[in-house]
Amino acid sequence: MLEGKADIMVSSLLRAIGLGALAVGLCWSALPQTALAAAMDFKVVSLSLGTRCGKRCPSLMVANGEMTSGTVERFIDFAQQASKLGTSNVLIIDSPGGHLVEGVNLGHVLRKLRTSVFVGRVITLGGQPVAVNGSCMSACVYALMGGNKRFVPAGSRVGVHREYLPNSSGSDPLSVLRSMRRFPEVTQMLRTYSKKMGVNPALIDLAEQYGVGSIRILTPEDIKRFRLARIAN
Repeated sequence: MLEGKADIMVSSLLRAIGLGALAVGLCWSALPQTALAAAMDFKVVSLSLGTRCGKRCPSLMVANGEMTSGTVERFIDFAQQASKLGTSNVLIIDSPGGHLVEGVNLGHVLRKLRTSVFVGRVITLGGQPVAVNGSCMSACVYALMGGNKRFVPAGSRVGVHREYLPNSSGSDPLSVLRSMRRFPEVTQMLRTYSKKMGVNPALIDLAEQYGVGSIRILTPEDIKRFRLARIAN
C-alpha cells in the first residue's frame, strides 16, 4: 500500500517541476541501500499505475551506477533519444560516484539541458514501477549540482569527500602521496563550479576535511544550508 505521506511528498516535488498532475505514478519508499559497482547506465521508465493517470502518465530518465570514462557521451546520446520519445526532462540518479571530471561534466550537461534531478532509484515492486530511496556519493554530487532543480527525498543519502585520482583505490601509497600533493587548482575549480551552479562553495571546504577512506553523509540541514537541493520531508 502506498503511504499517504509519501504520496503527498512526491506530489509536491513533481508539482515543483511542472508535473504535479502526474504524481499518482510515483511513490518514494524506503528500501535497504545496495552497493553499486557497474558502470552507469541509463533507461527511460514509465511510471504508469494502471489507468490512474492515462495519457498523462510520465516517462522519466533513470541513471544508475558508477560514472566512468565515457559516461557523459553516453548520457548525451541517451538524452537525445529520450527527448524524441517525449520523455520528461527529469533524471532520477543513484550512484556511488566515480570519475570526478565525468561528474562535473555531466553536471554541465544537465544544466545546459535544464534537467531536474532527483536522488533515488526506480524498481519494480508488485508489478508497478516505484521510486525508492537512493544515494548520490562522491563525484555524483557534482552531477547533482548541475540539475536545473534538485531534490533529495527523505531517506536518500548524499555524501562528499576530498577528491582523489581515478583508477586508484584511494588507500594505496601512491594515492596517499598524490592526495597530499594534489593540485590546489582542482579544489578551486570545484569551488568555482559549485558557485556557478548556485551551490554554496563552502560545501567543497567541508568535503576537503574528509580524506582517503572517509565520507561525510550530509544531513538535511547540510543540504539546505549549502543550497545543494530541496529536501522532501
